Amino acid sequence: MEEKKITVLAPELEKMIRNFLESQGSGASLQRDNDRVIGSAFVYEKIRSSLEYQEDHLIFKNAIARILRRKYTLNLNPKAPDIVTDLINELSWANYINPEGIAKDQSETMVKIVDRYLIFLKNVRSGHITKNNLQKMVIGWMACEIDEIFHPTKDRDIYLDYVATTLLQNILLEKGKEVSVESLIQLKIAIYTLVLKPDYYLLQYWLIETIYPDWTAMSPDDLIKIARSFDPYYNKVNNTLNFSDRKKYLQFVKMNIAPFILLYRLLVTEKTCPEQGRGIDLAKIKEKPQILHTRMMETYNLAVREARNKVWRGTYRALVFILITKISLAFIIEIPFDRLTAGSVNYSTLLINIILPPALMLIAGTFVKSPGPKNYAVISESITNLISHNQIGDKKFSLAKRKNSSTNRIFNFIYLLFTLAILAGTIWLLIWLGFNFISITLFFLFVSAVSFFSFRIRNIALELAMKRARDDALTSTLEFIFLPFIRMGRYLSDRIAAFNPFILALDFLIEAPLKSILKITNLWFKFINTKKEDLEL
Repeated sequence: MEEKKITVLAPELEKMIRNFLESQGSGASLQRDNDRVIGSAFVYEKIRSSLEYQEDHLIFKNAIARILRRKYTLNLNPKAPDIVTDLINELSWANYINPEGIAKDQSETMVKIVDRYLIFLKNVRSGHITKNNLQKMVIGWMACEIDEIFHPTKDRDIYLDYVATTLLQNILLEKGKEVSVESLIQLKIAIYTLVLKPDYYLLQYWLIETIYPDWTAMSPDDLIKIARSFDPYYNKVNNTLNFSDRKKYLQFVKMNIAPFILLYRLLVTEKTCPEQGRGIDLAKIKEKPQILHTRMMETYNLAVREARNKVWRGTYRALVFILITKISLAFIIEIPFDRLTAGSVNYSTLLINIILPPALMLIAGTFVKSPGPKNYAVISESITNLISHNQIGDKKFSLAKRKNSSTNRIFNFIYLLFTLAILAGTIWLLIWLGFNFISITLFFLFVSAVSFFSFRIRNIALELAMKRARDDALTSTLEFIFLPFIRMGRYLSDRIAAFNPFILALDFLIEAPLKSILKITNLWFKFINTKKEDLEL
């Protein structure tokens, strides 16, 4: 297929690129020439981050949230300056930041942020959310706001506005109807989710800033007023996140997002590593738009190669998470239960439960496929349309509700029977192998987790797929068999993570004492250095 020559650069795209590159640059210094790294803290953070199966770009923000949550929970009367000092110290010990790169006004901003949220936490009340979940959520928002000091988000909002406006052209509206504010927000949520991959608290925080633009500038009196009548404010955010047709927006965006992902990666590379991106000269691109097309296709080829590395990295981290969690649960629950009920340990069921989930994870990672050659041509054509006409194609997508046909109802019923048959057959096989109630529960828990992790890892490889190759019969059959486990894993993933006993033990029985010892040791060495300096005078 012959590639179309691009002669015109769409004005809307030109404006977005200019605004994106001119937006607020990098934030406070992260890991450059940090001489305050402590080996034990650094190694601990590597282990701890592996246990929370999360996107790489969320690790820093989640480390902030974890430190803040521990400091708030373990202090009877927490003070903002003390919390920020400890936060900066712990992040520097783990080599997340270089404290010397944090300007005075940035540390003062952090203190103001923490102070605001401490006021909010002291006064917040809810009739629907438990105190523990409420504190965890609000501290999650505080971590997001502090993270913005290190990773400014002005370019993110420029990008989201542009992509949403561009994709709106492909949404089929009823006659006489205009795009509602709700539809625009749902479109942005879908774009944000698929391109920038936020976690739940980050998505919540973005929505708070969107729905309540003055959130970060509220006075203490306003914060207290909202905190004491929190549910109506929170419900507005929660209802937006749980919008009934949200899946339709996600489906629409997923079908068309690949060119915008490539554009974002190219622009971010240019902002953060201009020498790697070889520079984006808007004047040259405007004169010869084909340059932008070439650069975006180069980004595509690089992304496909990197996706394979991401698959293996994701597989490795999932393996670490599963192995450590499974072994810890075996010693905490499975072995004691066997001894209590049977008088001895059933090593065969124990080995199956320990070996099978990681083995399935490894097999799944090995057979993940990358997008095929046909996808390259589809991506290239979409990029051409985007650069020339500021749209990805002419095809329209209807968001109108579709009635369930009788065929769909029949298929849903057959699928339900099939799911029940798989679950019942699996339980029967496990009982035949000698599994008890606890062993069966843990088997389902970890096979479901592995199935869901494998599904997520497969999506990493197919993130840029606009034209997917058909799976062979064996792959389709295996996916169909494991679909009930994938659904169960998706449901359990977020809910079980918060109650992982190994992670809870790390946070409060290991991390808290370790960081306290490091803090005291650090103060002691400062004291010794002061005494040495006195002798030198």
